[in-house]
Amino acid sequence: MQALVYDEYCDLSGMRITEVAKPKPRQNDVVVEVHAAGINPIDWKVREGQMRGRFELDFPNVAGRDLSGIVMEVGKDVTSLNRGDHVFGTCPPNRWGSHAEFVAVDAGVLGIKPSDISHVEAASISLVGLTALTVLEKTAMIEPGMDVLIHAGAGGVGAFAIQYSKFCGAKVFATASEANFDFVTQLGADKVIDYRTVDFRDVLSNLDVVYDTMGGDTHLKSYDVLRSGGLLVGLNADPLPDEKPRGDIRVEIPLVDYDRAGVNRIVELLRVKAVRPSVSAVFALSDAIDAYKLSETTHAKGKIVLSIK
Repeated sequence: MQALVYDEYCDLSGMRITEVAKPKPRQNDVVVEVHAAGINPIDWKVREGQMRGRFELDFPNVAGRDLSGIVMEVGKDVTSLNRGDHVFGTCPPNRWGSHAEFVAVDAGVLGIKPSDISHVEAASISLVGLTALTVLEKTAMIEPGMDVLIHAGAGGVGAFAIQYSKFCGAKVFATASEANFDFVTQLGADKVIDYRTVDFRDVLSNLDVVYDTMGGDTHLKSYDVLRSGGLLVGLNADPLPDEKPRGDIRVEIPLVDYDRAGVNRIVELLRVKAVRPSVSAVFALSDAIDAYKLSETTHAKGKIVLSIK
């Protein structure tokens, strides 16, 4: 089968499309014929070695985690899925491989794809959805009336986070480039701040929650716009500072749960129209390196997806 592979921690030049053996299922696995696979920033951050210590790879490594497709083989202990099921989900952190024609994945992290969305749409939403729900539903516990800032609102996680926060009744602020103002506003943001020309600290204050998807200076500046007792929460590759600038702010970096319950929660949010997939670009597997080039600009809007079958 064809797959996107790299042999060591590397930049984009170390990736290649090549022929590899079709995977065989472990006892709790299913083998999925991949129809579409999302690209996430974590895919190339891990490939570059930015997150070593949290994510260790075995080489050669088949890239990718998000997927949507059809179950073709079922491991001997799997009872929850059957051959022919249309499924979607995210490979857990210790097993990659969705940027290929087939992938073996633990059946427990997959859900049934809703019939009213395409494989491309389904492949765009699982990791961003699981990530945003870990932050906003399980950690921040967003409620009506909260004031929430979401950094990088036009990105994949940001797009889901804006929609979910608005569904929960929060007042939503977001940072984005001016070119993406309309997109972010249509997602539900009440106010959008151009991060290129405006310091968000000059226009925001006394917020309940900041969702930091950026790290670095953005993380440090975010302390200044939170109320006493507010929450700064995020998931990114940058280490936290040794000392917090403010002791009255709660800081959380939660671990994402990869399970069917989370995927089913996404399905429910899709069913009630609380969220919708945000796909901005679709590439063939043969053009996967070009897709990664776009992702690595960090300026892509919504999600980039590989259409594989």
